[in-house]
Amino acid sequence: QTTGLVITNIGKNSPVSYLNVGDIIVEAQKKKIRSIKNLEEIVEATLKSDQKTILIVIYNSQNQKRYIGVKLD
Repeated sequence: QTTGLVITNIGKNSPVSYLNVGDIIVEAQKKKIRSIKNLEEIVEATLKSDQKTILIVIYNSQNQKRYIGVKLD
């Protein structure tokens, strides 16, 4: 059983525009993601720090696990 956020919509200018609807975000910055709030808190904390990239872990539709660095603006 995978818990995470299923991507339902991706904006054209999104920093993850190369991902696909249906991909599941399972981790960000080595923390398990269970809700959109988890992800928003990690993004906010990262933007407040000097880092501008977060590491996310996704499962794609082929059930492959991928590690992706996402650049934040």
